[in-house]
Amino acid sequence: MPKLNLITPPDKLFNDCYGVLLVYPSDEIKNELQECIRLQNKDVNVYIFEPGEKEQDLDWLLSVCRLVDAVILNVDNCSPEVRKLASYIISKPNTYWLTNETNPLYTMLSVKQIYNLDFLKQEGILSEL
Repeated sequence: MPKLNLITPPDKLFNDCYGVLLVYPSDEIKNELQECIRLQNKDVNVYIFEPGEKEQDLDWLLSVCRLVDAVILNVDNCSPEVRKLASYIISKPNTYWLTNETNPLYTMLSVKQIYNLDFLKQEGILSEL
């Protein structure tokens, strides 16, 4: 079973593990990611940015977006402060995003809208682990 490193602000790990950042994840997304990782044989760093994080942790959030291999952003759960940064985060090539909105404008920035974590298997991301 792989080692799962769970990291929250203000910490960062600088190692060669595959890194995933969950921004305001639902419990379903957390459980789905845990199940995907459990099936792998390599260690993974999972960064989590959840409600209650301080505004000064926005610097941490932006720096971790550049550090990790994949960002999963739940737009619907974001705080107003993070929502202001959502379009910037979504525009990054390693960001996958979820929303229940119909016809979100974010599709103009990125076609990586997801509804679950099946994309990890479909795009071969988990095979890299």
